[in-house]
Amino acid sequence: MTSEQYVRELERRLPFALGVRRRVLAEVREHLRDGREDAVPRFGPVDELAEQLAPELRARAAARASVLAPLLVGLFLVPFYVVPENTLPPAPWAVKPAQLAWKQDVAMSALLVAGALALVAFLLGRFRPRLVFVALGAAAIGLGVAATFGAIAAVQWISAVPGTSAPITYSCLAASFALLLTATFLAIESSPHGRRELAPD
Repeated sequence: MTSEQYVRELERRLPFALGVRRRVLAEVREHLRDGREDAVPRFGPVDELAEQLAPELRARAAARASVLAPLLVGLFLVPFYVVPENTLPPAPWAVKPAQLAWKQDVAMSALLVAGALALVAFLLGRFRPRLVFVALGAAAIGLGVAATFGAIAAVQWISAVPGTSAPITYSCLAASFALLLTATFLAIESSPHGRRELAPD
């Protein structure tokens, strides 16, 4: 097996680890390039090296995800609340209809819970990286609830309030769900059992 084949095989067996994997592979490739002909045998079987490296990669991924989580929730707030609040026409009623009010309340409560869990994930990243995925997974669920109920309320708002811009509303919904997918990805990649390998090319 050539050094490049070795690195490619190792790449398939390592977790994605939010870009950390690329740096580790570059280090392995550099060592193999600097080594003599016996460099590959000295590294040992690919499976064994992957098994040794995987826990460290996942710990690094969890630490990085814990930093990104609060930022992600902050970004989620932009299409979820900031843009609609500043672009939607004023409501034509003095008291918001119950069919809209309770959905918006659920969505905002879920967002607040997701924000709190993202902060918990940030703290865990400093002290207990292996538990980051629990907080991130729960935060992603919170964002999912917020996005779902927010989307239903937004569609009803378009029908109930004349002058509401459908393109802006649907663009905000698309952005919210894109951020939700990103949060889900972070939770999966920070898991101690995350994706073990990528499919072969």
